[in-house]
Amino acid sequence: MSTPAIETQESLKHRVSALISEKFGLDEAELLSGATFDELEIDSLILVELSLILRKEMDIVLEEGDLKSAFTLDEAVAVIRAKADRA
Repeated sequence: MSTPAIETQESLKHRVSALISEKFGLDEAELLSGATFDELEIDSLILVELSLILRKEMDIVLEEGDLKSAFTLDEAVAVIRAKADRA
């Protein structure tokens, strides 16, 4: 039996941006602007916390360092999607 298909890239992007906004108090519009996490003052600790939230809420396992502060939301979602597709 195959695993259920992962949601579309845009759906996943919206879900991740909503999680970041809800859990860390950042404006979704800023996240969607194309700025890097560094530019949005999202540090490595927040990225580790985000990884734990993704594991708990979406069953996506990210290793330390998979998400980088130099990433934009789109780049982070691409990594998250790749991990989800391998699960």
